[in-house]
Amino acid sequence: MAKRKFNLSTLVTQLAFFILGALLTGFLTVFFANFIGHYITAKVAVPVGVGIAVALTLWVTQLVKHPPFVLSGTSPFIAGFCAALGVHVSRVWL
Repeated sequence: MAKRKFNLSTLVTQLAFFILGALLTGFLTVFFANFIGHYITAKVAVPVGVGIAVALTLWVTQLVKHPPFVLSGTSPFIAGFCAALGVHVSRVWL
C-alpha cells in the first residue's frame, strides 16, 4: 500500500478544517443548547445541542469537494448521536 505524502499545503488545509470545524461546532453547540434550553431542562438540552452541532458540522464539511481524510466516511447522524451520548454520560458521571 502506498503511503500518502503530506506537503505544506495539505497540512495547512487539514489544520484550517480542524480549527474552523471546532469553532463552528462550539458556536452551534452554544446556540442550540441555549435555544433548546428554553423548552427543556439544561441536563438534556446540552447533549442534544452538542449532537446537533456535531452532525451539522460534519454535514457541512462533507459538502466540500475534498473533505479531510478523517471525515470522509463518517455519517453525520451517527457522529452527532455518539457526541451527544458522550456528553450525557460525562455529565452523569461527573
